[in-house]
Amino acid sequence: MATQIQPGAERPKVPRSQPGIEQFTLEQRIALLEQELEQLRRTTPDANKVTLLIFSGEQDKALAGLVIATTAASLGMDVTLFFTFWGINVLKQKRVYSGKDIKEKMIDFMTPKGAGHMGVSQMNMLGLGANMLQQMMKDKNVVSADELLALARENGVHIIACSMTLQVMGIKAEELMDGIEVAGAASYLESASRSGCTLFI
Repeated sequence: MATQIQPGAERPKVPRSQPGIEQFTLEQRIALLEQELEQLRRTTPDANKVTLLIFSGEQDKALAGLVIATTAASLGMDVTLFFTFWGINVLKQKRVYSGKDIKEKMIDFMTPKGAGHMGVSQMNMLGLGANMLQQMMKDKNVVSADELLALARENGVHIIACSMTLQVMGIKAEELMDGIEVAGAASYLESASRSGCTLFI
């Protein structure tokens, strides 16, 4: 039965054909698809990429992060380690007091250089706990945090020191291990946003 239109009622609009992908040439369609694929690559996390932010200045926590990083690297994964605030001391190899103000010298003096000189998060007991943990690891042939860091570098782990931390604490680049990249939080966020696994330690 035909539909009757009441007087004064709005007549239904006949849909007009809209421009679609079928109106593009084959080359144009391929170009559009390539643009969409590139957008997906930029926004989709990569399951083979791992980014860790090391904030803690405690040896056992740094050790855990380094174990994860070296294990992932040994599995062929793309790994980035971003060290910030107290975690930056993992990368320190020496102290340089010249050119620093009194507060920067105090921080330098009171913070450890290298993971091997850090305390532990539990039962530190003025450093006795850290020494005991290191001895127990040595007795059981478990590599130290310093050895894991060296292994991470050998396996191509991307290591970054936070530029703001260096500036705030007065740490000079020459105090860090050789070959360490210095970058800001934007570098970490770029890596983390593209990682299938991101950890804060």
